[in-house]
Amino acid sequence: MKEKIKLIVLAILFIVATIVSANYIANLLFAGKNSLETYESLKLKKIQLEQSIDRMQKYNAKLQKDYFELKNLEPEQ
Repeated sequence: MKEKIKLIVLAILFIVATIVSANYIANLLFAGKNSLETYESLKLKKIQLEQSIDRMQKYNAKLQKDYFELKNLEPEQ
């Protein structure tokens, strides 16, 4: 009889521990600072920054080309 009670108590403790652990992990994934929403937001921001870098590099290349073209037009000293 005591063995049965021990087994039931152990099973209840295991179930409670499982529920608490599952709740903690779900909170981390979906509601915490490191949530899936934050990950998606950072992924979008990364894409935007990469596009901005590409645009600025092209603009910089154009400005350098214009600069060197103008520099060649100046009289040498």
